[in-house]
Amino acid sequence: MRLRRAGCAYTSQPELPTGGGEAPKPVDNSAGRKRAFSTGNAKKDRIVSTAKREDSGTAAKEPGCACSSRAIHRPLPAAGAAQRSRHQTKRLERRRISSDSAAILAPETSRHAGKGTPMESRTERRWAGVDWGNERHAVCVLDERGKEVERFEIPHTASGLEELIGRLRALGPTDGVAVETTRNLVVQKLLEAGFVVYPVNPKLSHAWRAGWKVAAPKDDRGDAEVLAEGLRQRHGQLRPLRPDDPRTRELAMLCADEASLIANRTALVNRLQGALKEYYPQALGWFEDWTSPTAWDFVLAFPTPEDLAQARPKKLYGFLKAHCIGLRLIWQERVEGRGNAPRWPNDRATVEAKSFLAIALAKELRALQASLDLYRERIEKLYGDHPDSWLFSSLPGAGPKLAPRLLSHFGADRGRFDSPESLQILSGASPVTKQSGRSKCVHMRRQCQRRFRNTLHLWAFLTIERSVWARAFYDRARRTGQSHSLALRNLARKWLKILYRMWQNHCPYDEGLYLAALIRRRSPLVQEIASLQPSTTGG
Repeated sequence: MRLRRAGCAYTSQPELPTGGGEAPKPVDNSAGRKRAFSTGNAKKDRIVSTAKREDSGTAAKEPGCACSSRAIHRPLPAAGAAQRSRHQTKRLERRRISSDSAAILAPETSRHAGKGTPMESRTERRWAGVDWGNERHAVCVLDERGKEVERFEIPHTASGLEELIGRLRALGPTDGVAVETTRNLVVQKLLEAGFVVYPVNPKLSHAWRAGWKVAAPKDDRGDAEVLAEGLRQRHGQLRPLRPDDPRTRELAMLCADEASLIANRTALVNRLQGALKEYYPQALGWFEDWTSPTAWDFVLAFPTPEDLAQARPKKLYGFLKAHCIGLRLIWQERVEGRGNAPRWPNDRATVEAKSFLAIALAKELRALQASLDLYRERIEKLYGDHPDSWLFSSLPGAGPKLAPRLLSHFGADRGRFDSPESLQILSGASPVTKQSGRSKCVHMRRQCQRRFRNTLHLWAFLTIERSVWARAFYDRARRTGQSHSLALRNLARKWLKILYRMWQNHCPYDEGLYLAALIRRRSPLVQEIASLQPSTTGG
C-alpha cells in the first residue's frame, strides 16, 4: 500500500508491499526533488540510512508502515523553522496520500494517463437536439460537459430516418432528444426506437438562443445545438413525451381535425354571405342559419335573383318539402311575395361573376359537410368504445361534440398531469401575473393550447343553464365587474378542479354531492344559489 502515516519519515521512493519475500532495494531519487522538500539549507542536507539513525528527533518507525531505509537527513533547525517545515511536509504528505488513494481505488487506470483521461471508467450522459425540416434534419449530440460529440444532417426519407437511429445508437446511450414538435415522423421514429423525446416549444428554444449568444446566427445546425444544450442544462424542468394509447391518440387527432374543418366551413360560409351581399341580398332573408346545407342547396337551385323571381310557386314548395321544411305562414309569405320585393340595383357583370363564385362556394360547402359527417361518425364510435367516456358524458352541458374533445385533452394517462394547476395553465384558464415593485398586472394567458381553451369556453357557457352552482358563480362574477369572457374563464378554472378529481378517482359527476360540499364549506355561493331557487322553480 502506498499510504503514509503522519509519523513516518518521508521517503524518496514509495514502496508497494509484495505480500512476502524481500523488499526491493530502494532507489535514491531525492536529488531531483530535493528543492521541493528542503528548508533552505540545501548544502547541509544529505541522505543517510534510517536504520543507522539514532537521532532522538527522528520519529520511530511504526509497525506496518512501508518506509524506505533511506531518508533525507538535515540538522535540526530553529523552533519556528522546524514548525514551518513540519507543516509543509504534512501538506505534501496529504497530497501524496490523496493521489495514492486514487491509484488504489482505480488500479486498472494508468497512473501516468494523459490529460483529460477519467480516473474511473463509466458511461457519459449524452443529449441530442434535432432541428427538423421538410427536406433535411440537422442533428447535434453533446456530452454531459457540453462538448460536441457529433454533428450531422440526414435527408427526410425512410432511409434517412434509419440512418438517424443507427448513428445515435452507435454513439452509445442517449439520455434524451429535443425536438420542436410532437407530431412529426421524426418523433414517431425516435419513440419506436426507444429514445426519450423532449418536445420543446419553439418560443422556448428562441429564448435559449437569445440567452446563448448576443448575436447568434440562425441556421439549422445552430438550432440543433441550441436544442441539445438547452436539454442538457434544463432537462429536469422539461417533461418527456408520453404518448397515449393508439385509440386515445386517434380520437384526439380526429377531434382536432374536425375543429379545423369546422373553422374552414365557417370561413366558407362568411365568403358565401359576402358574395350574396354584392349581387343577391334577397337570398340572405330566406335563411337565418347559413351553416345549414339547406341554405347552400337554395343557392345551387336559384343562383341569381332572376332565377328566384321566375321560379313557379310549385317548384319552391317542392324545394321546401324536399328539405323537410313545413309550410308555415312565414314561408308562404316568402314564396308569394318574392316578385313584389323591392328590386335591388342589378349589374349584369357583377351578377354573372359573383353567381359563379356563390355556386363554387356552395358546392365546396356541400363536399366539406360530407367529410364532417364521416368525422362525426368515426368520433362517436371511438368515444363510445373508450373506457373513460362515461366519466365525461356525466358532465352537464357536455354533449356528443364537447365530451369527446374534453376526453381527448385529458387523455388516458393519469400521470400526465401532476395537479389541477397544470391543466389550468395548459388550457389558458389560469391568468398571468406580472408584478414589479408597486405595479401589478394580471392578464389573460395567451401561451396555451388554444383548442383546449376554446373547448372549455364553450362548455363553461353551456353549464350556466344546466348547473345551478355554475349559474350562481357566473352571476356573482358579473356583478363584481368581470367581463363575460373573464367570468367564463374563471368558471372553467373551477370546473377543471372538479374534472381533475373525477378523472383521477374514476367517479362520475354528481351535482348533489358538490352542492353538499359547498354547504359544508360554507361557500358564499350557497346564498347565491338560494336566491336563484325561487326564480328557477317559478319559471
